[in-house]
Amino acid sequence: MLPMERQQRISDILQENGIVQVSRLAEEFGVSELTIRRDLDQMEESRLLKRTHGGATILRNMNAEPHYLQKAAQFAEEKKRIAQKAAEFVEDNDIVMVNSGTTASAVLRALLESGKTITIITNNIDVFNQPDTLGKCTIILTGGIYRSRSRSLSGSLAINPLEGMFANKAFIGVDGISEDAGLTTPIYEESVVSRMMLTHTSGKAYVIATHNKIGVTSNYRIGKLDEIHGIITDREGAEFFRTDSDIKAEIIEA
Repeated sequence: MLPMERQQRISDILQENGIVQVSRLAEEFGVSELTIRRDLDQMEESRLLKRTHGGATILRNMNAEPHYLQKAAQFAEEKKRIAQKAAEFVEDNDIVMVNSGTTASAVLRALLESGKTITIITNNIDVFNQPDTLGKCTIILTGGIYRSRSRSLSGSLAINPLEGMFANKAFIGVDGISEDAGLTTPIYEESVVSRMMLTHTSGKAYVIATHNKIGVTSNYRIGKLDEIHGIITDREGAEFFRTDSDIKAEIIEA
């Protein structure tokens, strides 16, 4: 395979997964790690990716918000496993903040099915699509303006109630995680609500995200990476963070 063909395939993998690792690419293409590093260096010079110590991430800015249904169809099994892992960190009598997004919706379902006696504070309308059949959860839904594209509530009517609420755990979905920009989302109103949830959590706050969010920078910052306790992610995301990142937060593989 010619270098140009190999680099095109690497680009295709990046578009699909968001991250690549030198060792895996070397094995897939049957070449040395030095050859792969040379490919990645050349691609970075062409601004096709961002090099990391053990691989690369895609250079991607998310300036527009994907539709909820589009996001829901992506990595559904990984989101389910992330949600189940998140529920393991919740105990009876916890007060838990959960924001909007498809991974957050999966977490809501897992919490409601957990059988634990907890209070959930959320702006996520999907909480009504996942009834608490065991009747052990108290659900506090913020007010706000309904955004059908994200199935969420936002604006001052969502922020005002949160100002007087504090949780001891939070699960925050994001659209982008990068070491430079932190935790980001393309919608300002969503960032303000998620930011409020993060800062009004006195205990541990976890980011919930599939690997395709790694390296993505969006328009508005929710928080910095040093403000979170852990990142609950899928196998590929966990492998990347453990081997190719300086993030100090606990990396939790689902």
